[in-house]
Amino acid sequence: MMYGPIGHGFGLLAGVLGAIIWAIGMLILLAVMIALIVLLVRFLWVATKAAQRYLELNGSPAPKTRTVPPTTPTPAKPEPTTTTPAAATAPAATPTPAATKPVTKPRTPKPPTA
Repeated sequence: MMYGPIGHGFGLLAGVLGAIIWAIGMLILLAVMIALIVLLVRFLWVATKAAQRYLELNGSPAPKTRTVPPTTPTPAKPEPTTTTPAAATAPAATPTPAATKPVTKPRTPKPPTA
């Protein structure tokens, strides 16, 4: 009694047919897995190209400005010297310029590429 108390299983022909069906099923499963991997890689490739195209057209985001003041110590102010009252009340010769934003060039749209 090699395979159990009832008999010798399904026989040699059933074993061969079972092995063939198993091999066909594994080939189908392998094909499905390869197809999924190819689709995932294609999706990531297209998404990367789309992100690069977006950055070409719109530019990268502006860097965030620093909100914490620098930790370098400021130099001490020199002691004021005594001057004549007329020179002390005179206004400064050149006012400090106001901070202005640099002028940006208008972007020209790029033609679509195939």
